[in-house]
Amino acid sequence: MAENRTRRKVIKTPTSKSGGTSRVVAGRRYRLSGARAGESRGVEVAGGFVEYVTRNAPRQEWALIAKLLLDEAFADPAGARAGYRAGAAAERRQSLLDKVATLKAGEVGRVLAPRAGESRTLVKKLRDEGVLLGLPLGRRPDYHYPAFQFDTVHHRVWPIVAYANSRLGAAEDPWGVTSWWRTPSDILDGRTPLQELEDGDLTEIAVDNMISMAERGM
Repeated sequence: MAENRTRRKVIKTPTSKSGGTSRVVAGRRYRLSGARAGESRGVEVAGGFVEYVTRNAPRQEWALIAKLLLDEAFADPAGARAGYRAGAAAERRQSLLDKVATLKAGEVGRVLAPRAGESRTLVKKLRDEGVLLGLPLGRRPDYHYPAFQFDTVHHRVWPIVAYANSRLGAAEDPWGVTSWWRTPSDILDGRTPLQELEDGDLTEIAVDNMISMAERGM
């Protein structure tokens, strides 16, 4: 019976350099003080693997391996995806802004109401009504206004621009509407609404047809 008895392998835990007494560096009971109930499984898995690392990996690599493991165990994939989407959206907006000439609010005020003292109030009113495209930048935000919207001779927003902006919901989605102006359409034989506007050929009927086509998912 004694000969058949299985011998158990005794593994000592690493000892500290200073005191020489045994100490557990990391193990299955490893817990983070701020861990929530939903994180317990991740902590258990992390602790088990760190225990394996402390027994098998070179001592000088423990801290690095443990950090990499815990970073992975408590990663926030949803947050990472949200961060990626936000970054991609910021890049698209910057790319669009680079392709569109814009005016600051004060400049727009001088175009629309050169003799008025409350021109900034007028600009904000038109933007809030969705008549005028204002692209928000920064936290304040600081608005930039695409220059193609303005009839500088008659000190107004082009009527067809005001019509399209209102129909498209420029107040709620100024970046999307700005992109619409630069997107080719089959209704316009592959030309963009902005090209038609610059040639003086854009009509309300064409705007309505493009919107209807988009709503039908065509």
